[in-house]
Amino acid sequence: MAQDSRAQNKHRLFLLDILRIICAFLIYARHSVTMYGCTYGSGLDEWFIMMTSPVMTCFFILSGFSIHYQHREEELGAGWTRRFLARRIIAIMPSYLLVAFLWPLAYPEQLKDWLILLPADLVGVQTAYHSLFGILHNGGTWFVSCLLFAYLSYPVLKAVLGTVKRWAPAALLIAVHFLLMYSNFVIPRFSLDRLYSNPIARTAEFWLGAAFSELLFRDGEKPDAAETAGTDVRSGVFTILLLTVVSLILALVSHENIQATVYGYLVIPAVFLILLISSLVRSRLLESSRVLSVLSGISYQFFLAQLFLWKLTSWVLGMLGLGGNRAKLGVSLVLCTLLSYIVWRFYDKPVRKFLSRKLLR
Repeated sequence: MAQDSRAQNKHRLFLLDILRIICAFLIYARHSVTMYGCTYGSGLDEWFIMMTSPVMTCFFILSGFSIHYQHREEELGAGWTRRFLARRIIAIMPSYLLVAFLWPLAYPEQLKDWLILLPADLVGVQTAYHSLFGILHNGGTWFVSCLLFAYLSYPVLKAVLGTVKRWAPAALLIAVHFLLMYSNFVIPRFSLDRLYSNPIARTAEFWLGAAFSELLFRDGEKPDAAETAGTDVRSGVFTILLLTVVSLILALVSHENIQATVYGYLVIPAVFLILLISSLVRSRLLESSRVLSVLSGISYQFFLAQLFLWKLTSWVLGMLGLGGNRAKLGVSLVLCTLLSYIVWRFYDKPVRKFLSRKLLR
């Protein structure tokens, strides 16, 4: 009976949709500057570029948080694991495979490389080869590969977080956060590869999001005045403060400047603060907003569409006889949104519906 009550109290966290949309736009803005020569003004151009890594960290933490918020109360088992993995693969693979198979049509000169790398691309393990990042479409689809690794690990994570030990999510949070911050010190010291497209590091961020979700929404044994709408605010605030202190200490030990501290060490606590606020704010209007749901729903396709966007934008601008920075920005943003919606509405949704009927009986 208590579990039924909890299920009824679960509501749509609409601020997560808004956060997902913002992340998608910031990546578009960065790409429009670095890949298409657009400008928003020197200050904003630099800021969009610096925000790339924090945005992707936010994206993976948000993914873990959302997935666990959705599934934390479900009973773990072999059948559940099979259905979960099938649903997640169905959710991300159709649009990804569309990009993979359209690539040699858009760039026929890369056909030979495409054929050689096709096995790795089909099973989504290309991000395990760090040097493939700049080859074919992998500079824009690496995050799909990282998500697959994260999804494969989630049943194990769910089992760990589902333990009766209330300290389990907090301990996991602290350990994983420390290792990620520790890498900020180790990588420059030994001139190692960055973790930007590293599947282990991105899976760790996904785990952070899931663990923070468990920390916020795990039912307490006793009523607490600091719990609001099922959210354990006290634990959330304490965790954010603790991680902030740890981050600042590690940044100080590493002799980092203010910019590196903000963009490299304080991102995770900042994302957690946003997630905490998102779990508390309610709005019936926005929770039921179809527009918000659609824009959030096409954000994945919005990422992928940028692999073909700039070539398509140049063709459209040439057809219209337009040029200049404003035209490039306006046309590319409209095209990216339209292309994302068309793929999502007329390809991705029907394919996912068909696969769900066949694989999730």
